[in-house]
Amino acid sequence: MIKQFAFTLIVIMAISCGRDEPIANYEPKSPDEKALKSVLLDFQDGVNRRDAVKIINLIHDDASIMAGRERKILTRAEYFNILPKRLADNPPIALGKPKMAISGGQAEVKVYITRGEYRGLLVFNMKRVGDNWYIQSWQY
Repeated sequence: MIKQFAFTLIVIMAISCGRDEPIANYEPKSPDEKALKSVLLDFQDGVNRRDAVKIINLIHDDASIMAGRERKILTRAEYFNILPKRLADNPPIALGKPKMAISGGQAEVKVYITRGEYRGLLVFNMKRVGDNWYIQSWQY
């Protein structure tokens, strides 16, 4: 009986682990979450269309952006210089359902990213300026 229960539990976990709801299906719980979702959708679209200008416009002027396997931290300007080549050299992405923690004009958004065979957690640190949210940094 215990073996059957454990087997059933493992099968259910295996089936559910392979699925991740896309960000488009996420239902925001507040106007801030709606705005953050919009930034993430624009980011995903910019990457998939290889639109460096669209992506850089989502990034705050004082951002610190992690890039590459060596996880080097770059300024917004430095990142923009390498972005077109990075976009050309990498496959499209898909963002999953985010988990958002918002406090005042700051937000931490955790989301799973799929890019080719890679699937991992991406943590965006966001900053509100006026009515707009911008990417301040990210870690993976």
